[in-house]
Amino acid sequence: MNMDKIVCNCMSVTNGMIKDAVDSGADTLEEVQEITGAGTVCGACLDDVQHLVDFFVEERGK
Repeated sequence: MNMDKIVCNCMSVTNGMIKDAVDSGADTLEEVQEITGAGTVCGACLDDVQHLVDFFVEERGK
C-alpha cells in the first residue's frame, strides 16, 4: 500500500496519516477524524477512510 497516497483531498490526509492515527490508539472513524480531519469537509472519502481504519486496526491487533 502506498502510504503517501492521498485519501482525503479536502484535508490532504494520506494512507500513512490514517495508519499513524490508528497506531497512536485511534480505533474508530470518529477518532481518526479528530486526529487527521479526514472526511470532515465534504465527506466523499468517508467509506475509504472507514475501510482503512478497519484494516489498520485489524493489522495492529495481529
